[in-house]
Amino acid sequence: MATTNHTTETVSEAQQRERDVVNGGQLVYDVETEHRDHLGREVKTARRLVGFANVTDWDAVRSALIKRGHGVGAMHHLAVLEGER
Repeated sequence: MATTNHTTETVSEAQQRERDVVNGGQLVYDVETEHRDHLGREVKTARRLVGFANVTDWDAVRSALIKRGHGVGAMHHLAVLEGER
């Protein structure tokens, strides 16, 4: 069974980007958060797939998309973000 590593990076104060390390590369997501006064912290309210990074095997990435319920057409329509870390 493949393991998924999760990393978070800040794009702006209002938006963050997360990467799921999967077999064959990384799935890159934009994450929206909101502050919850009753919790005293930010909580994740939305997560949207925006692209891919460090792809070495598109077949493995395709399998990761299917496993997460994403359409495989995303491979043809979303950006490859190789320059981002």
